[in-house]
Amino acid sequence: TDPNSPEVLKQNVQIALDHVARIQSLARNCLHGVQSAYQAGNSPAHTTGKCLAALMQALRTLAEFLRQTGVGAYPMPLVPESQSASSVPPTEQQLIDTTAREVQVLYERLKRIQESNTVAVNLLGAA
Repeated sequence: TDPNSPEVLKQNVQIALDHVARIQSLARNCLHGVQSAYQAGNSPAHTTGKCLAALMQALRTLAEFLRQTGVGAYPMPLVPESQSASSVPPTEQQLIDTTAREVQVLYERLKRIQESNTVAVNLLGAA
């Protein structure tokens, strides 16, 4: 199959989401281990050491998977915490409008910088 096909992308994204779910679970376990590390009968080094090693390995595995498949190169829209994960993603027109506004802001900033540079050159040339 074509590694650039939409089906392969969907599969890779699903695998990445599975990795993320596993990482969340490991992180929760590590947090619980840290919180209970000094309770009677627990060894702080043993309790958190194994968990953190597993978490770090899972993070490395995910990073390598994202690098190998190219899924990590795709932009991921930031979702405000107030929105749920099930909210509707922005439409193409909304993305175009947002991008156009951002480009306009950057253009205006560049224009101001160029104008400031022109003033500075004129002042230095007059001196």
